[in-house]
Amino acid sequence: MAKAARSSIQCCRIVLIMIWVLLAQYQIPISSIAVEPKGGGRSCIQRERDALLSFKASIEDPSDVLSSWQTGRDCCRWRGVVCSNRTGHVVKLDLCNNFTDINYDYHTDVINYKFRTLGGEISPSLLAIERLNYLDLSYNDFGQKRIPEFIGSFKNLKYLDLSDAGFGGSIPPQLGNLTKLLHLDLSSNSLESVDYVSWLPRLSSLKYLDMTEVNLSAAVDGVQVMSMLPPSLRVLSLFDCNLNATFSSLPLYSSNLTSLVSLGLGGNYFHSPILDGLLGNMTSLEQLWLEDNDLIGMKPETLKNLCNLNILDLSWNQISGDTAELMKRLPPKIEELDLSANNLTGSLPSWLEHMTSLRYLDLSNNSLSGHIPSGIGKLTNLSSLYLSSNHFVGTISEDHFANLTRLEYLSLSDNSNLTMVVDPNWIPPFKLNLVDLSSCNLGPHFPTWIRSQTDIIYLMMSNTGIDDRLPDWFWNVISSVEYIDLSLNQISGVLPSTLEFLSAAYEINLNSNQFHGGVPKLPTSLQVLDLSNNSITGTIPLSMCNQLQSLEILDLSHNRLSGQLPQCLTSRKSFRADPGDLTPIGSELSIVSFRNNSLSGEFPLFFRGCQYLNFLDLSYNNFYGSLPIWIGKRLPQLAFLLLRSNMFSGYIPIQLAKLDYLHVLDLAHNNLSGTIAPSLVNFKAMTTVFSYRSYYLPDFISLFVVTKGQALEYYPNTTILISSLDLSANYLTGKIPQEIGGLATLKNLNLSQNQLTGEIPNTINGLQSLESLDLSNNELYGRIPSGQQLQTFDDLSIYEGNNNLCGPPISKDCPRDGTTQSDPLGYKDEAAMTSFYLSMGLGFAVGLCVIFGPLLLKRTWRVSYFLLIDDIYDRIYIIMVLSWARLIASIKKK
Repeated sequence: MAKAARSSIQCCRIVLIMIWVLLAQYQIPISSIAVEPKGGGRSCIQRERDALLSFKASIEDPSDVLSSWQTGRDCCRWRGVVCSNRTGHVVKLDLCNNFTDINYDYHTDVINYKFRTLGGEISPSLLAIERLNYLDLSYNDFGQKRIPEFIGSFKNLKYLDLSDAGFGGSIPPQLGNLTKLLHLDLSSNSLESVDYVSWLPRLSSLKYLDMTEVNLSAAVDGVQVMSMLPPSLRVLSLFDCNLNATFSSLPLYSSNLTSLVSLGLGGNYFHSPILDGLLGNMTSLEQLWLEDNDLIGMKPETLKNLCNLNILDLSWNQISGDTAELMKRLPPKIEELDLSANNLTGSLPSWLEHMTSLRYLDLSNNSLSGHIPSGIGKLTNLSSLYLSSNHFVGTISEDHFANLTRLEYLSLSDNSNLTMVVDPNWIPPFKLNLVDLSSCNLGPHFPTWIRSQTDIIYLMMSNTGIDDRLPDWFWNVISSVEYIDLSLNQISGVLPSTLEFLSAAYEINLNSNQFHGGVPKLPTSLQVLDLSNNSITGTIPLSMCNQLQSLEILDLSHNRLSGQLPQCLTSRKSFRADPGDLTPIGSELSIVSFRNNSLSGEFPLFFRGCQYLNFLDLSYNNFYGSLPIWIGKRLPQLAFLLLRSNMFSGYIPIQLAKLDYLHVLDLAHNNLSGTIAPSLVNFKAMTTVFSYRSYYLPDFISLFVVTKGQALEYYPNTTILISSLDLSANYLTGKIPQEIGGLATLKNLNLSQNQLTGEIPNTINGLQSLESLDLSNNELYGRIPSGQQLQTFDDLSIYEGNNNLCGPPISKDCPRDGTTQSDPLGYKDEAAMTSFYLSMGLGFAVGLCVIFGPLLLKRTWRVSYFLLIDDIYDRIYIIMVLSWARLIASIKKK
């Protein structure tokens, strides 16, 4: 999050600096661009008013941005319209739409800006405004339409800004007719220059050119683009343009761009070194942006000759070497230096304290080591210091911050051998907006100097060794916080009954501490709440229903919560907290975990409105009832469904197979019954590696998968590579479906402790990615299939408890005649056994009919048969009586 916040701040800083460079330093008078201010002496000209109304009629204005544009009114007073006070002509049209809201989307890991936008076709009626010299249509949405060619007919135009306006297609070469143009911004659209850029040299007066994200790779190379630029340029931005060149081939040294003050070439992946002398004659250069270009090697020594350079960004490259040597090559006036995400080594030089012009220093994500010199505290102009993700050691004391009165952003995180030791009564000289000290050593006591930092917006002190009670003053101090992370400590205390006073907070992460108390009321702005691995008790309050409107991540796992989840509905057909609210409860939720509590009740109904839900973990609770069939329809994005160790019963709904992205299903240790339907093992995401979908899971979310009897924890960087099906410890019957062999990406399969019968299907050898298998404690029989995949499992316990299995790898042999242990008569399947017993029954029936049939049909035979039986009975009786009498007589004689 610190990186996302820093990137957003840096983008704003770049824009402001470039505008300042153009207007304040390079003698471009505002009056020559924005023309004269509107006055009250003259009203606008009729034909120009009509042209503006035609423009309004041709576009879409859903936010009513142009509501002031009404017939009969003075158009010089309309929003965005400026007229000349002398002539009444419209000279400026500023329809830039500033963003009104910023929202971080956890589904995509993107910061979204909400605009009040215009869209649709731009009417050529604007050509009637002949004196127009300022046109700004930026931050609108024109639906990927091409830039109108007629814009090239505004001969007096000096300022043209079409940035981030939703234009697409190729750039019209007619823009080259704007020979008076001083400022041209075409950035952040979907534009490309597929044919030529020959129109660029004709803009002979151009001082500011921004073509960021214009695709320049199709028909021209970077060398050609740079050679065609007008020498009048002061500001040039070609970020992310796919320039088809190496950096060393760009004609910077030999070009006429000697007046250039700001050069932005980031994101073009040059994959080449910065050669000596390449920038040697650009002595006017003050800002150089070369980030994310895959540049290699050490910075050239001639970089120091750029004596006016004050901003240098070489982040996200492969620059290597000793940091002290590299910093010797820096120009003397450097104010902002970003060397983050490179391969720098060594330690910070002690003479760093003499670089007193530094305002911004970012050396994060390198391999720097050693102590941080205390002289850094002499950099009195420093406002931003980023040294995170290195290998610094030693202590940080008050001396390191002695004179940093302007410091606002401090990041020392992920330096595990760095310890901050300050006096408990120390009051820092600064007021920080960002505190990022995660994975440093701050404990065991909670740092009391935080009490003075009432301007904190981002607070990150995760995994810092704090073992202390949270101070009573803490929540009041951070009332303006937007992001807070105190996870992975041993902080104790009772959570407040409400956190609604944190009205700007969008993420609160307190996981893995010793907090207790109930679940607090939440601010409506909150998008992420993680209270997992604490001692939170009680029930989840009904007030949570209203707060689920904005939540995207909710993790209350590993606590002591009990009772049922709130129903969050007003009627059985309405899953909303308020009848007048059209937003379904939980409609933004993507990750939910209630794992390892004592929650009960049926499967929560409010999940029916969670259309973006992709991670749901209700494991180790007391939920009961059947699994609803609507899961397969209402949760279309679900990728992880974990319901282990509950009391769910009934059949496994076959509708689960409709979950195209499901690749982890854990229903183990429940009371589920019925058979495993063939369609149930047809999960699309488990069939092919190409079906995997990219998911953004935050760092603090992990996935537990039981394999080989052990619960393994998978973190976000590996989670999407796991495919698991666990139906163990239920009451499932019937056969293992043959179709299970189609789950080619399945890594874990556990069907143990059920009542499954039949043979193990040969198709199981189709599970080529399988790493863990358990079929134990069922009623399976027959020969264990042979095959390369099953031969990789040498753990015999995966088959134990199936007494009628035979053949390798277990020691029990099958009969030599090819029969299995369960079919001693030699029949290989149930159909053959059925035929055998049927034939035997028919044989007995026929024999009885042959013997007794005639007796039933012929009376004389029947009489003779029974007389014979009576005679035989009498003879046997007489013999037995005489024998018994003789035996008694002989015994008496003895």
